[in-house]
Amino acid sequence: MISLVAAGLVSAMMQGQDAKFLVRDGEPKCVIELAASASPSMRHGADELQKYIGEISGAKLPIEGLDSTQTAIRLEADPRMKSEDYRISTTVNGLVIKGGALRGVMYGCYAYLEDVLGVRWYTRTITKIPHRQSIPLTKLDMKGSPAFEYREPFFTEAFDRDWAVRNRTNGNSQQLDKSVGGKVSYGPFVHTFSDIAPAEKYFDAHPEYFSMVDGKRVKGYHQLCLSNPEVLKLAIARVEDWIKQYPDATIFSVSQNDTYYNCQCPECKAIEKAEGAPSGPLIRFVNKVAEAIGKKHPHVLIDTLAYQWSEKPPLKVRPRANVRIRIAPIGACFSHPLDGCTENATPYKNLLDWSKVTKNIYIWHYTTNFANYLDPLPNLDEIAGDTALFKKNGVVGFFDEGDYSGGGEMAELKSYLLAKLMWDPFQPARPIIEDFVNGVYGSGAPYILKWLDLTHAAGRAMKAHARIYDPPTALYLSDEVLQEGDRLFDQAEEATQGSVTNLEAVQQARLSLEYVHLMRTDPKSVGYSALAKTVGDKCKKFKVGGVREGEPIEAFLKRIGQG
Repeated sequence: MISLVAAGLVSAMMQGQDAKFLVRDGEPKCVIELAASASPSMRHGADELQKYIGEISGAKLPIEGLDSTQTAIRLEADPRMKSEDYRISTTVNGLVIKGGALRGVMYGCYAYLEDVLGVRWYTRTITKIPHRQSIPLTKLDMKGSPAFEYREPFFTEAFDRDWAVRNRTNGNSQQLDKSVGGKVSYGPFVHTFSDIAPAEKYFDAHPEYFSMVDGKRVKGYHQLCLSNPEVLKLAIARVEDWIKQYPDATIFSVSQNDTYYNCQCPECKAIEKAEGAPSGPLIRFVNKVAEAIGKKHPHVLIDTLAYQWSEKPPLKVRPRANVRIRIAPIGACFSHPLDGCTENATPYKNLLDWSKVTKNIYIWHYTTNFANYLDPLPNLDEIAGDTALFKKNGVVGFFDEGDYSGGGEMAELKSYLLAKLMWDPFQPARPIIEDFVNGVYGSGAPYILKWLDLTHAAGRAMKAHARIYDPPTALYLSDEVLQEGDRLFDQAEEATQGSVTNLEAVQQARLSLEYVHLMRTDPKSVGYSALAKTVGDKCKKFKVGGVREGEPIEAFLKRIGQG
């Protein structure tokens, strides 16, 4: 979250002969001060300040040591501050950007560029850089602190190192290296039961390690018997192996496979009955792993899922302090926040109930249509509402799974909005959306905003619930919506004829509408081939990785006759 205590750039111009400038008439009037012992991320922050102030004003500010007597932007690590927190303040000698050495000072540099000077990093290729020859030394006192310790918009478009660090995200899949302070690094990520005890290695000799389903131990991709002490030993030993294998990781997942079939043996069922939920055996098991690991590795966290059969919390057992519970409400409606829809009553209650038993909740949420990555999913209201709701209810880490094959519907807008709200979930979402749309689509922006409003209007109606496996015939994609969408995109393309960048952005956004048309068209009809060619060509041009989870784009192109 950001607190801007003093006046902004325009209102604090410090008029008069005594006014100080960082840059004046395109000439540098200050230096960037950085200690020789500064962390790699602080050096990166200094470089980024130099780069973007140069692009704004034409002036290259020298980067020097701490003994400068000139007006300076001083970068200073403060060991009393948290690793990602920062403070920006004006002094008689210039500007001080202070914060945690890991990423805080660097984030402060980005906050100054973004929140004071107006730079935006919308996408990997589209950046907004305001131009002015003079940058005054304004009176500032700004504080910044992330709302969530772990922030991961899980879109291909958000994996890029520079985009991710500039928008202050720190997720496991993002390409963040030590030069930018690293990230929250997992080793391994989720669904690890098969890695802890592979069925092909253990089942024949030890079927008792695995789930009992309908009175019989089952081999294959199922779950583990969580009441078996030998399975616990295997899990602890496996985490110890992972810690050696992934020395940079700070969190390790001991979590169920991506399926049902939790163990129903008498011992597991007894625990389940005592705890009132199948999550009872799971949390007791994970707690024992975390206890053993914590004795040798106090900095290590253990992560597990509250997902499918384990989403409801237990009655008695409480997760240890070094355990993170990752709630994954996969069955929710995504056109409305969890607290704004009768369809979401159960996942909302689960969130509230988990918040009563632990202060260490992570969220695994969903922000794309996994059966149709290109389908319009009207979930911007849900993103804004749920991000704030999660923060209010004790969530400390947020992962939102989008199209990780690349090129999904509004992937860049949703990545950007998520990044901003993961940092500060209580800021209004609409200005962020409008800022992005104006910056990316230029003269086409009014029509893109109308298109977004059009698709979301149906989603706002309580009868139009959006699911993450909806077909292209979903209620919110009516014929009237599609027809109006065609008209709006015609206007957007006409308005952006003077800008290749804006026109291509509009054409890429239109692909989702064209995909819906294609999926609703009879392959034997006269217009199908031409529409298939348009969709196929655009998929290739915009590097769409797939149109549904688990299917590469080549298979889709072959299906529509474009392979």
